[in-house]
Amino acid sequence: MLALLLVAGMLQQQPSSATVAQQEKAAAFDSTTRLVVAVGSAVAGVKSYLDLFRRAVFNGLDADVVSSAAALGYRCDTLRSSALQAARKACRHCGSRDVQLALEGYRGVMPELARTGASCGARLARLLAAGGSQHDEAQGLRHAVRVIGNQIVTGLVPYERRLQVLRVAAGWAPPPVSASSEGHSPP
Repeated sequence: MLALLLVAGMLQQQPSSATVAQQEKAAAFDSTTRLVVAVGSAVAGVKSYLDLFRRAVFNGLDADVVSSAAALGYRCDTLRSSALQAARKACRHCGSRDVQLALEGYRGVMPELARTGASCGARLARLLAAGGSQHDEAQGLRHAVRVIGNQIVTGLVPYERRLQVLRVAAGWAPPPVSASSEGHSPP
């Protein structure tokens, strides 16, 4: 009788296969959420350091320009690696149909985002390794600031669009309010 009670107790504690599958899907989605956060953090770092770089270029000393360019280059490299990791490791079957479609779109822009980070990092590294004095490096960086900034901003646009779609599909953000739902007629 005691053995029967022990077996019954063990059977009650074992999760069903459906529960295990749900837990695995939830874990995969949690892992994907961490990847999305890591990419978002890398994007925020690039944006912040781009602002610092621009400020140094237009208002700083040569040493400030060189230092901020090196820091931006590091952030660009971090963006590249985060985007590549998200493209490889984001779950493929862990959410509802809407979430999966949004994740596929998000995953689809990761290679472009990685190229943006790689291109930015490589350009800055080339300019910083051009040789010469710190003044010469700073001058090269000052001449390239607009090109670098425009390239980064242009490369982030598709990412930000896909991120917004994912945020809405996953329930992390409310859907955008349309003009017709506010009682306004379209222009």
